Amino acid sequence: MEEQGLTEAQYNEILKKQQESNPQALYADAMREEKVANVIAQLDPQNLLEEIEHRLRGEKYNKLIAAWEPIGDFKIAIDERLISKLMSFLGSVLNQNTTLSNYSINEINNRMELVIDYIRDDLTDNDEEYGIVGNYTEMTRIGMIVCETVSSVFRRALNGMESRRIFNALKVTESLTQAPQKQSMKEAFQFWK
Repeated sequence: MEEQGLTEAQYNEILKKQQESNPQALYADAMREEKVANVIAQLDPQNLLEEIEHRLRGEKYNKLIAAWEPIGDFKIAIDERLISKLMSFLGSVLNQNTTLSNYSINEINNRMELVIDYIRDDLTDNDEEYGIVGNYTEMTRIGMIVCETVSSVFRRALNGMESRRIFNALKVTESLTQAPQKQSMKEAFQFWK
């Protein structure tokens, strides 16, 4: 990058000054970066798993204090073994491989049937261990939290929709932020004339 006496650091500094002098370009770059960061954050399964764990415990997120807190006088104490088993199970299903997969509607239906069977069997077979014997309302609440979340992740993978969306966003961002490759250094700096 030492063409015409400029070092790479000097070239990068000039590009930075150009961006700073053009607030619209800077704003557009920031918006593209924010969009890609948002999409990638949505894919992060850890956020989703943490949210599920809090919801299973009967907590809601309070935006005012930026923390999870119990919902009113929530009386059901979820057994830690249940939470551990569910989180282990969900960790194998709610991951980036699932989200970025390319499932047909039949594959999604079959996978959801397996998830429903597992949740139903686990909750009914271990209801004594979990302390929820005969508490069908609580079993339904747990089942709904798990099934709705898993279903949403599977729908994002329907026909590879999510992976196409991500890769298109990254492709657009990459093409907009790349410096022209066919220009020489002299042509790149002709704005100085």
